[in-house]
Amino acid sequence: MVVPDISSGQLTVTQRLLEMAQARADHRALVGSCPAWTYSYGGLAATVQAAAAGLASRGLQPRDVVGIYAPDAACYALAAYAIRAAGAVPSPISAALTVAEIAGQLADCGARMMLTGPPLAAAAQAAADRSWVRQVISFGDAAGATTFDALLGIGQVLPVKARPHDLALLPYSRKPDGTLEAIPITHHDLADQLRMLDAEAGIGARDVVLATPPAGDGRTYSALLDHALTRGATIVAVRPDEIAAAASTHQGTLAILPGGYRASTPDQLRVFAVAS
Repeated sequence: MVVPDISSGQLTVTQRLLEMAQARADHRALVGSCPAWTYSYGGLAATVQAAAAGLASRGLQPRDVVGIYAPDAACYALAAYAIRAAGAVPSPISAALTVAEIAGQLADCGARMMLTGPPLAAAAQAAADRSWVRQVISFGDAAGATTFDALLGIGQVLPVKARPHDLALLPYSRKPDGTLEAIPITHHDLADQLRMLDAEAGIGARDVVLATPPAGDGRTYSALLDHALTRGATIVAVRPDEIAAAASTHQGTLAILPGGYRASTPDQLRVFAVAS
């Protein structure tokens, strides 16, 4: 399959996902940590478009930046695609950051909204209170937050069109002096990353990818999830200590793990270590 190159007028990654969903509507796309966050490709596409409509109804505008402080891979994917479908820019927040650092990232990127979920929601709300964020949306109940389900039911929107050099992702990386700096990634950059993964990672529609919670600054993690879903694979959200059991239960073929993870993994799994 050819990775979309929007520099030549082809589809963005979000548009490609929705196109994929038409062909694989009944196939599993995401298996979340609870049954409510498990989706076929058809269900994922419908939810992404409905959530994008809900975000827009709450004031989200194209090119706005939205923080993502997600507890697992399924929530991360849902949040990132809904934000992109609304024309906005996801800014992944590393689990290694303190509340003060999260607030600093949110303030620096000008985010007025963030998506999170238990057990991270309390820290997310504390960071929001110290930044410009005015709306916290949670996958699951959390004090002071709107539930993700509240975004749904307004209707659906088609993904907002993007130009090659529009931002697709805004991760923050730690500099040698310990401070954080933005690493802007455009749609053109993302297409290049996925083209490289298409050649090197070789994830296909028969693969079941066991993905641990977001790791690093979000660059590699986001690209791997995008690559897997646009190739028609199934992503199963797991904790690192669940890898062996999940590999058996879900017939896993690959695992996305945080860099430096030392525990053994089943022999049948190809492993992608995420350092950035």
